[in-house]
Amino acid sequence: MSIQVCAQENLDWWDALHNYPNAAGPFRNRYQNISPGFLGPNALRVPVLYNGKIDNEFWFDAGGDFHRGGGDKTNNFFLATNLPLAKNRVMLFASSIPRESWVVSEATRDLRRMTAFDGKGRNTGDIIGGFIFRVFDEDQSGFLNVTFRTQFKSTTGGNLVNARFSDHGMLNWDAQFSKTLWNNEQSSFLLKWMLGFLTWQTNQNGLPNGSSNLQNDAPLYGIGGEFSYGNWLIGSDISGYHGYIGNRDYPLFWRNQVLYRHRDFGLRMEYNHGLKAWDWNTFSFGVRYYVGKAFDDH
Repeated sequence: MSIQVCAQENLDWWDALHNYPNAAGPFRNRYQNISPGFLGPNALRVPVLYNGKIDNEFWFDAGGDFHRGGGDKTNNFFLATNLPLAKNRVMLFASSIPRESWVVSEATRDLRRMTAFDGKGRNTGDIIGGFIFRVFDEDQSGFLNVTFRTQFKSTTGGNLVNARFSDHGMLNWDAQFSKTLWNNEQSSFLLKWMLGFLTWQTNQNGLPNGSSNLQNDAPLYGIGGEFSYGNWLIGSDISGYHGYIGNRDYPLFWRNQVLYRHRDFGLRMEYNHGLKAWDWNTFSFGVRYYVGKAFDDH
């Protein structure tokens, strides 16, 4: 058993492959590329495109994500909640990846400079949270729904040496817009889009595909539609951001969501397809429980 443990801890193969420590110094986590194209699928997620409105219901969501692509197979639990703080004015949202498991190919292991020789592992993930404030309501302004979002990502995600999470902060600020194109007793459809700014910390290591800067900044954008019919809600959008460093820091996703609600419970299904920088095909399933509605603030 002692021989096996020593073999697992031996990183001579990694040192030779990545010219350690001459390439970037004695700290192995400094060799990572803090870029969405060189990390796991949960590390630097594309922010969700909302519909430009305040969700006035308290709810909790629990489910799982299944990511496939780019030589990476990742499964993770997913938790989310929505907490309206003032009806039609402001809401708090949060989500987390409490646990993920992963298996990567040898080529992906070496491309990401991962230290796990067998390309397998488990770790905890980040927490994402923020606030959405209403700016305009189309029923009152006669024009558009407009909300402003501020969002942060924590540094709770672990295993940077295996390129799973960034272990760095990430912030974004954006405006979300929507316009209802039709609305009747049974169905409705709205067009939605977002424009904003996103920033995250990187590793300044000067390695191939690495960064010569400590921060990457990116415009954030997205456009899509949302259709409701009875108890069904269907949404589809294309969303992404584009960093200025150019090391696969420009992910673009085509995302699709279906939600069926029966009284206080909802069933959620999603399919997301990576178009640029990310090769993921992500399937997501969840159960949502609606606790209640926001109180009037007057």
